[in-house]
Amino acid sequence: MIFNPFRAKKETSLGVDIGTSSIKIVELQKKGGGIELSNYAEYSSGEGSAIHSSSVRLLSSQAADIIKQLTREAHLEVREATMSIPMFSGFSTVITMPGMSDAELAQAVQYEAKKYIPLPLSEVQFEWTKLGNSDKAVRLLIVAVTNELINKYHEIAKLSGLTLKYLELESFSMARALTNSKQGAVSGASSLIIDIGSRSSTLTVVEGAWPVFSRSMDVSGLEFSKIISSSLGIDFARAEDLKKIDGIKVGDGVLMPLIDSVLQEARRISDNYTKIRKLSIGEVILSGGSSSMPGFLNYVVKVLGRQTKIGDPFRDIIYPEQLRAVLKRMSPSFSVATGLALREFK
Repeated sequence: MIFNPFRAKKETSLGVDIGTSSIKIVELQKKGGGIELSNYAEYSSGEGSAIHSSSVRLLSSQAADIIKQLTREAHLEVREATMSIPMFSGFSTVITMPGMSDAELAQAVQYEAKKYIPLPLSEVQFEWTKLGNSDKAVRLLIVAVTNELINKYHEIAKLSGLTLKYLELESFSMARALTNSKQGAVSGASSLIIDIGSRSSTLTVVEGAWPVFSRSMDVSGLEFSKIISSSLGIDFARAEDLKKIDGIKVGDGVLMPLIDSVLQEARRISDNYTKIRKLSIGEVILSGGSSSMPGFLNYVVKVLGRQTKIGDPFRDIIYPEQLRAVLKRMSPSFSVATGLALREFK
């Protein structure tokens, strides 16, 4: 089965992140006892256009043409790819069931999933894994994606000259790339990832190695730039530059209401998680291109009062020293692509 977020094999790997306004590709390979970055590529559509949107109308031919061009220009060698599915295009939830044998659980989850997946099971592929269990109860993470969407990704891969090996929700890829947790770990501190994407923001609680809760918001890097542009009466390109230069102080703080809305939601999610699970959020990890805005990291620490860092998906990956500055600049926006490629090794 192509859609299976809970199984992986260790081989050379290619991660293809098809975002709402960009496509990012990371190629990794084993080298000795480590993992080496062998290649990467990126395409950005810029302001006003999208590769796909929340209506889940994926433009297969457009995405395939871009991927084909990127793989050709970057001389990418791996042809089997893992691709990401945006959070708004899939479904995931954590459920609790009575303790039972694995054989009984495999049957029972088929019936229980119907209560949570908002579509007939005949129209989706769904997978599940245990997060932890006791004699009295077992917690399961369920993930589902429509057959229609899976077929679209198969079409994109075929038109791109690639073989689609795995599909997974981008929250899984991001968790793999940005946290140090091991699969199966269910105790201790958890992490909260705040991803400020180009067209939406996603807040994800990661417990062990698994994303157990995700919430998307309309706040985005693109919206930041549009507000700067309209508030200061400047064009979009200049607004993008000022966002990178002045950060959260740009235009006497015109971005602060949007930033505060994200952090208020982050606080609410953290408090609810701690109340329900009796586990603390140990650290906050920032991701997405806008997470590196000057002043943003310190402001998050001030508001949330938690250890916070900008996520670095390349931190454990071998790469040439001359790429250090480039990778540091682009790493916040390459978390999903890197996590997809890391699937083969973790």
